[in-house]
Parts: sequence; C-alpha cells; structure tokens
Amino acid sequence: MVRVVRREKGRSSERWSVGAPTVHKPPFEEVVERHYEGVFNLALRLFGGDREEALDLTQEVFLHAFQAYDRFRGESQVFTWLYRITVNLWKNRIKQLQREREHRWEVLPEDIEEEDEETEPFEWEDTRLSPERLLEQKELAEAIQKAIDELPEEQRVALVLCDLEGLSYKEIAQILGCSVEAVKSRLFRARSTLRKKLRPFLER
Repeated sequence: MVRVVRREKGRSSERWSVGAPTVHKPPFEEVVERHYEGVFNLALRLFGGDREEALDLTQEVFLHAFQAYDRFRGESQVFTWLYRITVNLWKNRIKQLQREREHRWEVLPEDIEEEDEETEPFEWEDTRLSPERLLEQKELAEAIQKAIDELPEEQRVALVLCDLEGLSYKEIAQILGCSVEAVKSRLFRARSTLRKKLRPFLER
C-alpha cells in the first residue's frame, strides 16, 4: 500500500539526466509527498468539483505511478508524467460514467429529465465580491462549471491545464501527447465556446 501524504513542494529540481544509463530517482514516497496536492487539484477541476471522484482518481493515479515507477527514466518532468496518467485515467472514468448513464436511460428512462488561435486566457471572475453580488457569483460559477463540463474532452483538459493549472503549451502537449499547435487549436475552440455561453453574464 502506498502511503499518501497531502502536501506539494512544487515542480523545481525535477529534471533528471535524459538518456543516461542510470537515472537517480527519489523514493516514490517523496514523489507522492511533492505532487499529491497538484494531482488532486487537477482531478478536482476535471471532475467539476466532485471531491469523491477526485480523491478516488488521485489514489488510482499514484497506484498506477507506483507500479510504473521502475520504468520511468526521466525523459520528462515527473509532474507531466503524473498529469498524463491523471488525464488518461480521468478519460477512462468519464467513459465508464457515460456507459452507466446510458444503462440508466435504458433501464429507467422515466426517471431521467430531459480567427487567430493565439487567444488570450479566459478571464475568470474575481471571487472577492461584495455581499450584494454573492448570488451573481454563485450563478456565474455554476454557469462556468456547466460550460466547462459540456466541452469536448480534449478541449476541456487543455483549458483546465492552461487556464487553471497555468501550464505552458509545451507542457500541455507533453501531457496530452499532441503538438503545440493542437493545444493552441483546442484552447481557441474551448475559449470561444465559453465566451459565447457566458456572454449574458459577462455583459452584466
């Protein structure tokens, strides 16, 4: 059993010798200690704030990482490796949840209610609001989360990694296994969709 400690020390001093015959790696517990919080926060954002799903996914990520740690050779930073595992496992979980929802539709249908790609990051609402605007804040937060949840998977992941996690295009490309241009394209489409859906709130 991997002991999990909820503390993150940042992303510095992670680059190991690429292509070296022997790569010095810290104990896995140190990896968990350093990166647990980052992985959990990413999972939480991908799941739209569902802490139970995020906690389960985080445990699964570090279990997978522990099993594969002997094969990790330091070709990328350890946090990009962990984030790639997180995204892949999240996609698997989303597919599982979709299958479960489709099954519920079949079994209990009566119970179910019916330009230039170098765009600027989406402007998130400042949470430091006066009391009289708390209701508006809640409505906007719910609208933002709903809009993000409705994005296609690849756009949603790119948006979370860039605009919420603050990763570079290159880091996102490494995590998603795609080109930097593909990352830019996904971000452009995601941000355009969000602006369109949230225009009524942003024009208040």
